[in-house]
Amino acid sequence: MPSVVTRMLADLDVRPGARVLEIGTGTGWNAGLLAERLGERSVVTVEVDERVAARARAALGSLGLYPEVVCADGRWGHPAGAPYDRVIVTAGVRGFPPAWLAQTRPGGVILAPWGTHYSHEDALVRLTVAEDGSASGPFLRPLEFMKIRAQRLDWRRFAGHVGAYPGDAVASVTSVQLAELGEGRRFRGAQFVLGLCMPECAQVLNTGEGEATLWFFDMTEGSRAWASVRFRDGEREATVHQWGPRRLWDEVARALAWWRERGRPGVDAFGLTVTPEGVCRPWCGDPGSPVPSFGGGG
Repeated sequence: MPSVVTRMLADLDVRPGARVLEIGTGTGWNAGLLAERLGERSVVTVEVDERVAARARAALGSLGLYPEVVCADGRWGHPAGAPYDRVIVTAGVRGFPPAWLAQTRPGGVILAPWGTHYSHEDALVRLTVAEDGSASGPFLRPLEFMKIRAQRLDWRRFAGHVGAYPGDAVASVTSVQLAELGEGRRFRGAQFVLGLCMPECAQVLNTGEGEATLWFFDMTEGSRAWASVRFRDGEREATVHQWGPRRLWDEVARALAWWRERGRPGVDAFGLTVTPEGVCRPWCGDPGSPVPSFGGGG
């Protein structure tokens, strides 16, 4: 969308003399705009798909623009052109590769749509790189992109989690309604924030006639914990089943209560700090106020 491109470029805040690395060339339009502003020698764009890279290179050349178009895995950046003053990522990410931080100058900016495997929702984060190689900054607004290939969730990993359903799972009920969890109300904050609070948890909604079941799966290596919440039309309470060492629904309920108690803050109330090793630590309000983790009974 033109509005997305222009707003992201405004957030990137490029100035004459800046050197920019783009992750995800696509059509080449974004790289072309940057090259027109900064000069083609100041722009490097990386695309993982060889055919897409070739089309973008040809399209740019037809306009007399020749930024460096590299066909490679964007996770590794492009060290030959480093250091960069700005890095812009045009794909949803679930983690920040250390290479992006290492290839950005101290004081430089990394702009990317980031989120967790809890949902598909992303938010645009603007990170400023520090002298120690870490980076920190606020989420600006909700923004969802196609996910970077190497970080997409393989749902087949959960194929063996649930055996005979519900089996010996612990049963209970909840008065929480599906809409309160953000289902059917995209970008209202709930799903994104719950993901910040729920490390190593994925969720998916299955719908049927007159009912819907929300499933939660533990992503921790070696664990097969799961939970399900079945909502039926017209009923005030939903049926909960939980199995395994993590009580995933209990964790979600505590995270939801934490968010409510703070007045349901929006995405722009949160931010992210990334260590030089790529560890992501979300915060609320300022970097000194980490978002609590409710995983594993935390």
